[in-house]
Order: sequence, then C-alpha cells, then structure tokens
Amino acid sequence: MTPALSCYSTALVEYLGGAAAGRMASAVHLWVRTDDPDGALAFSHHDRIDGGALVHDHRPDWPSAREALAGVLAGEGQVIVSGNAFHLPWSPHHGVRVVPHWFLLRAHDAEGWLVADPFHALTPGGEQLPYAGVLDDDSLRRALTPVGHLEAAVRNRDVHALGEPVDTGPADAYRWLRRSTAPPVGPPREWPGTWLRDPREVFGYLRERLTADGDLLERHVDDLWAASRHQLHRLGTRPDPDLADAWTQLPKALRFAVDSARRGRPRSGVVERALDTLARLTTGPEVSRARS
Repeated sequence: MTPALSCYSTALVEYLGGAAAGRMASAVHLWVRTDDPDGALAFSHHDRIDGGALVHDHRPDWPSAREALAGVLAGEGQVIVSGNAFHLPWSPHHGVRVVPHWFLLRAHDAEGWLVADPFHALTPGGEQLPYAGVLDDDSLRRALTPVGHLEAAVRNRDVHALGEPVDTGPADAYRWLRRSTAPPVGPPREWPGTWLRDPREVFGYLRERLTADGDLLERHVDDLWAASRHQLHRLGTRPDPDLADAWTQLPKALRFAVDSARRGRPRSGVVERALDTLARLTTGPEVSRARS
C-alpha cells in the first residue's frame, strides 16, 4: 500500500518502488528557510531518496512535450509528470485551483496514456481518491497544462519537492522528471538562504512567525499538513502515540485558527499550543519556554 504522504512524495515513493517507503521514513525531517526573498517560508520535509538521479525536464509546447514524454516512457517504463490540479477530473481542486500535482504515466499506445495517481487525502476542498485510467492525447494535454505564475509558498513547495532545492524549469512549460544520464560533477551545491534544521529552532521560529502573522499562517497551512503526513509516516516505523497524536492534531489546529481568523476571531493560542506540544514531545520541555 502506498503510504499517506504529500502528492509529491506519494508519486516519488510509487515511482521508486521497492524499499522506497522505508527509505522515506528514515529520511523525514522538518527544516525551514527563514529568508526567502518573497517573504514566504520554504520547507524541506525529507532528505533525497532518489540518489540524486531525478532531474526536471520540460518543453514549451505540447507537440514537443508529447514526443519527449513518449521517448522517456519508452526508455524508463514510467514517468512522474507535473500536472495541473485545476484540469484533473479526479482532483478536488478540479475547476477550482491551479496548483502543481505529481502523478505517473505508466504506458502509452494507440489507445492513449495509462495514468496512475496513488495520492489519497482528505483536503479542505474534498477527498481525493487514488486514480488509475487511460487518457487520450487531448486529455493528457489538459492535465499537464502549465501552471504559470505561482505564489511564493506554492513555488517553494515545487522547488523542494525532492527534499532539496532544484531547478524545476519554467512554470509556463510542460514539465516532468527523468533520470539523469550525467554523473554528479563537483561538490554538492550549497542551499540558498538561511535554513533552520534543529527541531528546537524550527518549532520556536514557526511559533513566533505563525502566531504573529495570520496571512503567513494561511499561506503555509498546506506545508504543515505535509509535514504532519511525513512525520506520521516516520512514526509508523517507531511508534510514539503521544507524538503521533500531536502531529495528527497540528493541521486541524492550524486550519481552525485560519477559519476563525477569517470570521474575525483570531485564535493564535491554538497555534501556540499545537506547536508547543510538538516542541515538548520532540525535544524536551525547555523548548516551548525558549520563545515564550
């Protein structure tokens, strides 16, 4: 069974197969960038589990994208594609929200393209169930409609979907991932910006920023939801009922705070308590006092 992760990680684990779910559980972390030029936060949820083999590819128009995808599929047997949830009939965002969404192509013949999307989640917009089916050329073209300009929070999710910042290509192009044929050259690339990696610092920083800025909280509810999914997957291999419950409650608390703020009744205390509980259970009681 494919684990319950974000759409990016779900597609990645499905694509890699084998022991990828176990590698993902061992790779999970929560890091946050504090100095994004656009004022948003950026998150890394896990180390890379693909060995650095996957790179983004793209084409500016559908005929060239179709040809390239058919070639990659013939050579590799499957492809992770970057779709547009607004145009995915099986997505709760269909016709509502333009946002990148990864799924897989598994085969291509005269009948069309065999599509697999194992992502399953209950979102504020509704439930997304796993999907498998065949799309004709025109349906796949619509499903892969370039997302165009993305707000900073969403763009950062796309850039860090493999676990580290990578070049995803132009957002106005048709995009997918392929295996690189070139060996890595030189030392690992430096991550841009300032990142917090120690849980003590991460929870303290999030508590400070998300309780003081309701707009920032609303922009990053999905990021903390993704963090919850990854952390619960990690805890599935080393059970800790209290910590699992705290991660389960976090996105609910943040969504409640956002909805309350929209009604003119901010609930920053709900955010504080949820993050303080995670800080205490993760790194000790002194963490929640450090930023008080």
